[in-house]
Amino acid sequence: MAEDLASTSSTTVGGSHPAPHKSNPYGINTFDIEQAGVLAPESELRGRVIVGLLTLAFGASGLLMIPSGQLGPIASVLVGLAASSTIPVALLWFFRPWPSRRLASMYVLWADLGIVFVLAMFESSFEAMPGCAMFSIVAVFAIVSTPPKVVTAHLIVSVTMLLTLAGLAVQSSEDPWSVASRVVTIATLFVTPFALRPYIRYLRERARGALRDPLTGLWNRRGLFDMVEQFNRVGAGLGAEARAVGVVVIDIDAFKSINDRYGHPTGDAVLVEVAERLLHAASENSVVSRLGGDEFVCVHLGTQSEVSDAELRIRGALEESFSGPPVTTSAGSAGDTLIRGDTTGALLRRLIAVADIDLYRHKTPQHDAHPRHVPDPLVVRDRIQALLDSGGPTVAFQPICDTFTSEVVGYEALSRFPFGHGSPMIWFRDATRAGVGPRLELAAIDVALATMGTLPASAFVSINASAETIRSTDLMTRLSPHLATRTLYLEITEHERVEDYRSVARSVESMRGAGVKISVDDVGAGFSGLRQVVELKPDTLKIDYALVHGIDKDPARRAAAAALAAFARDIGSTLIMEGVETEAELRVAAELGFDMVQGFYTGRPV
Repeated sequence: MAEDLASTSSTTVGGSHPAPHKSNPYGINTFDIEQAGVLAPESELRGRVIVGLLTLAFGASGLLMIPSGQLGPIASVLVGLAASSTIPVALLWFFRPWPSRRLASMYVLWADLGIVFVLAMFESSFEAMPGCAMFSIVAVFAIVSTPPKVVTAHLIVSVTMLLTLAGLAVQSSEDPWSVASRVVTIATLFVTPFALRPYIRYLRERARGALRDPLTGLWNRRGLFDMVEQFNRVGAGLGAEARAVGVVVIDIDAFKSINDRYGHPTGDAVLVEVAERLLHAASENSVVSRLGGDEFVCVHLGTQSEVSDAELRIRGALEESFSGPPVTTSAGSAGDTLIRGDTTGALLRRLIAVADIDLYRHKTPQHDAHPRHVPDPLVVRDRIQALLDSGGPTVAFQPICDTFTSEVVGYEALSRFPFGHGSPMIWFRDATRAGVGPRLELAAIDVALATMGTLPASAFVSINASAETIRSTDLMTRLSPHLATRTLYLEITEHERVEDYRSVARSVESMRGAGVKISVDDVGAGFSGLRQVVELKPDTLKIDYALVHGIDKDPARRAAAAALAAFARDIGSTLIMEGVETEAELRVAAELGFDMVQGFYTGRPV
């Protein structure tokens, strides 16, 4: 259930959380964005106009060569065609955003080939030599916008062309001293742009420093908005399905008391540790920022599924215990669809404000110096009713695999909700507190039962329900029509503590007698303690993600999981290890005798 309901908003901070490798749908990387982010929008526009005008100037210089008589008839036609190609390239500079490193490198290649082609058309190599000065203009652009390898390749092409023309000129009986003079003069022009490189590096470092938090190295508030703007620009050509944005706001509970009790160096170490966890958990299309004090923001861009997965990893990364003083964090989330051409940051500011409200709504009471914000039950009910009227939540099925063969043996039905009101955990928690938790859960179960027909008949399906829904509703009426054709697991989750185990146990036994398998979710965390296992006697125990993450490197986690595995065998239950994200974690599951595994490593929700 960890992939379905995001971790509780109040979590514990702990060890690093390596993010799974994911493809980058924007086709960009952080270097490109940082480089582009150095320029303000108006500066970028001026830069593009200048490069576009220089491109047209290149074409004009080629066209002016034609009536000079330095070219033959065929060469004149070829140079005219080459010079004409500068027009569409210049228009692209005028109307398109500043290109990525790859496109900038292609522009340098195109310019170099064009210069070489035009110079090769001259009947006199000596007369062609001054045209090599064009290479120095291209060098300025290459130094600013392309990697060192491209700059080096450009310099090699420039020097090679100059020396080739000089050699041909000497062979054509030109005065060697005059040729040498031109070589030295033009070579000096080649070197001049490289004198700018240290100054450009200095300016970039200054610009990056103004956008970075000096303690954690994360983006500061200004850097956050600049980076998201650049991501938005580069991804402007993508389809609507790939243009979702999710915001997670995190703060450290009672951070002032940590500084007061343990000292500011310890407080700084906590901030750095939280920053490292957020960076490791974030996806490639994420921006992680420290807004100030103990408040952090993670912004994720991509498809709705990718944004949801990124939020789950962020919350999971903050669940583990901290090696220093006891630390907990609180998190709030919000999401929406990116607005094309939004350069004001208005959408991002709104989402941060909504996520901040969500954070304080679920903040741990004992650490909260602010009054607790509880959503209006009537507002929550109206929102959930609107969702139910539109067909209810959607569903995704995540594979559950045999630990040893990796064969898919079952699926867990995971609920997915519209952006804008937090994670699935928050939807279910709000519904429970507003008194409509069972209604929302039953709607999610109905969607899952109606959709599971597309899955292989041999695979079991795990359906989530809270103890309150099991106790207070006739759940068997929904499940019984499907038991003849499919094995169903009822996975018991908890949004609030169970107060009446006896009545829940009676309902569970009735469903077990009808053929429903019983599973307890999140064993080892939250409300899913040993009493729930003892009272409900489940067929399957699902070990919580917080115990699984990093289990290959943490002896304490491994020992806890081994103890639970032995306990499950003693009571005749099978075991599922949830949240498996690496090959090493899968290997530990096999070594400890877990029957099944579930997680991003073995299969993502689809």
